[in-house]
Amino acid sequence: MSQIYIVFFKIFVCIALGFVLNKTRVIDRRTEKTLSDILLKAVFPFTIISSSQYVYSVAAVKGIIAVAVFAAVYYALSLFLMCKGLRLTKIGDDEQRIMSTSAVFANTGFIGFPLMQALFGEYGLLLAAVFNLLYNVFFYTAGVIILSKKPFRPIDLCRSAVSLSSIIALILFVIPWRMPVFIQDTISLVGNMTVPLSLIVIGSMLSSINPKKLFTDSKSYVTVVIRMVIIPAVVFIFLILVSRHFEILPVTKYTMLLMSALPCGSMNVIYAEQYDTAPQFATRTVALSMIFMLFTMLFWSWLASLLF
Repeated sequence: MSQIYIVFFKIFVCIALGFVLNKTRVIDRRTEKTLSDILLKAVFPFTIISSSQYVYSVAAVKGIIAVAVFAAVYYALSLFLMCKGLRLTKIGDDEQRIMSTSAVFANTGFIGFPLMQALFGEYGLLLAAVFNLLYNVFFYTAGVIILSKKPFRPIDLCRSAVSLSSIIALILFVIPWRMPVFIQDTISLVGNMTVPLSLIVIGSMLSSINPKKLFTDSKSYVTVVIRMVIIPAVVFIFLILVSRHFEILPVTKYTMLLMSALPCGSMNVIYAEQYDTAPQFATRTVALSMIFMLFTMLFWSWLASLLF
């Protein structure tokens, strides 16, 4: 349980740094845009490629396949339902897009990785990496299409460094070959900038938000409740039902549940800023989910420990 608070503390420090840098005029609107470009076009591809280099364990192949299939079905189904459901409402188009991606795509990297590693060691980290690989494939294709408001064209996968690196990472993960250690370390060195830079950008954007509005935006609350209460509840019920017919290791079920219960991903804010798709609303929603995490993650961890 304490690992959740440690991760939350790290997030708070990075966001607070971005907040202070904006208030002291070290970062302005133009700098936010520049940092977003650097993240999207240089840093993220290294992070994604780095995630493909986790050691492939033959003994863990069933858990890997189960998590991969679950993640693929989860992203495809939840994206479809969110997009279709929101079209029936009177919510503005940009906010619909943010609500769809924020409810579906969580912070699987920065929060998910250390959390699963602390709970289950290297195997937990491996399963989290598999889940995150599917996140990369869906977010940097379908998610970016939703946020950019552009129709999907297969050629776009080859033009986007992030989308292309996601596909390459998935291929590298399933083949037995691994890069030499010095290459892995070099890629990780660049990729490690992802977390602090992205959270600093979020913190900078938060500095322009009215604190009162942060806690009074009903659409943000709806998005966060879907992301951190409704979706994990559905996943939990699903896992209980499936466990009656198939033998699934507790660590595998834990991974599926906790990775689907994480707060909204910071990439929603980065891409909302990049394409000017309600960036302030995206920032409020992500910030609110970070606060909710303090309570919801503890609840789901406790419930899973009792029943899994």
